[in-house]
Amino acid sequence: MGMTSRVSTYMSSPVITSLRTDSLSHIRNLMIRHRIGKVVITDSPRRRVEGIISKSDFVRVVYNKKRYIKPLSNIMAYEIMSSPVYAIQPGRTIKSAAHAMIKRGIGSLLVIGSEGSLMGILTKADLVRAFAEKYHGRFRVKDFMNVKPPTVTPTHSLYYVIDLMNESGLGKVVVVESGIPIGVITKSDVMFLNLEPFLRRRVKYYKKMSIVGRGFEGVVRFYTIPLAGDLMSPDPLTVGVDEDLAVAADVMVKNRIGTLPVVDGEGALVGLLTKYDVIKALRKV
Repeated sequence: MGMTSRVSTYMSSPVITSLRTDSLSHIRNLMIRHRIGKVVITDSPRRRVEGIISKSDFVRVVYNKKRYIKPLSNIMAYEIMSSPVYAIQPGRTIKSAAHAMIKRGIGSLLVIGSEGSLMGILTKADLVRAFAEKYHGRFRVKDFMNVKPPTVTPTHSLYYVIDLMNESGLGKVVVVESGIPIGVITKSDVMFLNLEPFLRRRVKYYKKMSIVGRGFEGVVRFYTIPLAGDLMSPDPLTVGVDEDLAVAADVMVKNRIGTLPVVDGEGALVGLLTKYDVIKALRKV
């Protein structure tokens, strides 16, 4: 039993909760203030858990250009929350938690005590921390990394980035120039961008007098959609293919990141390591 790590050791507590009738702008503020990616939604009087909202829900709903019609303050939690919410008991092993997350394709588990009380939440970040602490020398980065990560150039538009995030299922893209990773874009980068003023305007461009060819001056439309280069976190930390996976996990934990571009000896992008990949490794130990 000595080696076995329990959910209770690694869970985050207290859980940040919000009411089903709270607005998305309120929930976004909670996420930013507490530096968290999940808010649990409860009904008011009995604090019964009704759902959960993650950054993924935000990106899916809020920045879907076809559906975007109202500001965040007019969208309620219950309209976009995911339900049901899966739970685990505090005495279960972290390995069983990793298995449950992968099997259900989810990024968190509520930790519910014997009386049905909400004791904590176990997120991907918590499991990555467990792996970093316990499993040095077990695997290398190349054993679990994504070998074909979604990439964009700095001039790709926000909408292209979001489509790629959703299509790949990774929720992250790497910004490359000549094969070298120069930035990463995650759901946080999209969520923390204040798009409200930009989305409220019907006009997606402004006009300006400029040279339009053959030296003639004319009106040119400049589009104001944010580009990948505006969104990205520049100069990303990277990791080598042969690095110990637990060391890479530790880099994620210490820097509070979930995305590590994997590079070869020349610094060229060869893969991407995410928290989910580390959790897949945790299931295998």
